[in-house]
Amino acid sequence: MSATLIGQRLTRVDGRLKVMGQATYAAEFARPKLAYGVLVQSTIANGRVTKIDISTAKSAPGVIAILTRENAPQFKPYPDDLTKKGAPGEDRVPLQDAEIHYAGQHLGIVVAESFEQAVHATSLVRVTYQPQPPVVMLDDERVQKNAIWPERFIGRESLQVKRGDINAALATAAHKIDVVYSTPVENHNPIETYSTTAEWEAPDRLLIHEATRGIKQLQRIIANVFGLPRENVHIICPFIGGAFGSKGFQWSHTVLAAAAAKLVQRPVKLTFTRPQMFDSAGQRARTEQRFSIGADKNGKLMALRHATTTHCSPVSEYTEPCGNMSRMLYSCPNVEVSHRLVRLNLTTPCPMRAPGEAPGVFALESALDELANETGLDPVEFRLRNYADIDEYENRPWSSKKLRECYERGAKKFDWSKRTRKAGSLRGADGSQIGFGMATAIYPAGQQKAGATAILNKDGTVTVRSATHEIGTGTYTAMSQFAADTLGIPIEKIRFELGDSQFPEAPNNGGSWLTSSVAPAVMGACRELKKKVVDLGESWPNDPAQLANLLARSGQEQIQAEFISEPNKEEREKFSFFSYGAVFVEVHVDPLGQVRVKRVILILPNTTWRCTRTHRNLTSISSTS
Repeated sequence: MSATLIGQRLTRVDGRLKVMGQATYAAEFARPKLAYGVLVQSTIANGRVTKIDISTAKSAPGVIAILTRENAPQFKPYPDDLTKKGAPGEDRVPLQDAEIHYAGQHLGIVVAESFEQAVHATSLVRVTYQPQPPVVMLDDERVQKNAIWPERFIGRESLQVKRGDINAALATAAHKIDVVYSTPVENHNPIETYSTTAEWEAPDRLLIHEATRGIKQLQRIIANVFGLPRENVHIICPFIGGAFGSKGFQWSHTVLAAAAAKLVQRPVKLTFTRPQMFDSAGQRARTEQRFSIGADKNGKLMALRHATTTHCSPVSEYTEPCGNMSRMLYSCPNVEVSHRLVRLNLTTPCPMRAPGEAPGVFALESALDELANETGLDPVEFRLRNYADIDEYENRPWSSKKLRECYERGAKKFDWSKRTRKAGSLRGADGSQIGFGMATAIYPAGQQKAGATAILNKDGTVTVRSATHEIGTGTYTAMSQFAADTLGIPIEKIRFELGDSQFPEAPNNGGSWLTSSVAPAVMGACRELKKKVVDLGESWPNDPAQLANLLARSGQEQIQAEFISEPNKEEREKFSFFSYGAVFVEVHVDPLGQVRVKRVILILPNTTWRCTRTHRNLTSISSTS
């Protein structure tokens, strides 16, 4: 059967639930005898706790218990592979020592009958410190001598790369630049803040409703910390109110909520306030990126050095991998990419949308523009002259690449040829300076192992399950489409379920790999289900009613099939997988310095996204294939 639903305009499967307020998020699950937790946090960034005085707080109205280092259980360590070798998580479990590593660090949790009572009691907790001067700047001499040169990003990709003779090439380059770009700390702030509701259903069985995009990972972490069999920890998260970097790592609030629930023998709900999203929920680290780039007289790159300095916290060695795209985005025989990491008393960094690519490609593309200007070449022409026909870092052909066509289509649609070369020469009627810019878009095309189960029910409907996530990007709808197309039944007869750690294994929702990973598993499970049904009835029925009749005749309540999908190892070793595009923009800067982006065209293979400003507060966005 040919696909009939993929790519079609459909009502989102979860759309009505969200619009009607019936989609249940982590903070909205009601449990019997629910109590409320509020975090006690450090107000200094470096030092030690000498005393936590809870005498006033514990007698405040509604207080049930207060968990601090004095009465905390002995937590077991986090799994090494989730915390060591630059993995994006803290390697320190909470409440096991008196050390303070950053402001906002969790020192305990107050549990009360109501949220308001817990907030009030927390304000009565008095913490005495032995403070030390915090280190918060990248160039602080106190951390320079102990800088780290990390080997790999999350234990995988090399962060220190060198090919050719960079110094010799720079010495003989006809055109060269030496520039530094910096990017600031950026904080995650999705609409939904972090939230945990923890409930011990038995002394050795824990139920957690959590805002997470790593259900299976969190299940493993919590089981490890409390010394439980993994199957005894049940994580539920059917909807996530945005993530894009957050909600994928082991911040200590989940552990504290579960420990507090065990202490009071009641379900405990802990939900971050908006300010807490800035001090204990991860962030994109500050970066300083220095480029030394040289080209010959014809504008061909000869040397590219990209040196990044960034920071981690004292309890993590996660590195923002800014230089990874510089290894291969453009053709260049002499390349050196390095990453230097210093420990600062700041919230632990972690991946944020496009970790490394966002700050790194911004800096790389800015440097390429400066070098193009130095050589007197148009930025598009300069990129075309340095087009990489293969991945020169991996020395592999691309799985596919139509970037050249993206440049050419974008330049034509944008009327790029009509731009004036001289900076500051084009002005609007109000005196605004008008600028045109373009850049390359790139992102890895990843895929992970994933599993799914497909179940034919006695009413002719099919339930498909996978422990994947819905962060607002349409997972429910997309996976329902794949299942319906594979089985050849209406999408209304498909029920796709996710967000439950008891479902088949699926990867964290990150790296833009959810669809490419989970969809093959969903389609595989549906194909296996189809085979089982055909074995019973000799042919696949034409409609759900026939499916129901077949199941009734078989005497079975349901028919179930499973499938596990894995990346094709041979293909992954043979080709380099990336997605490409080109973006063109028109920007106006008025005499007072106010910046207005007037026009954007994003070219992807076979697709054009066009954004134009049509009114003071209105924007028109359209796409064409």
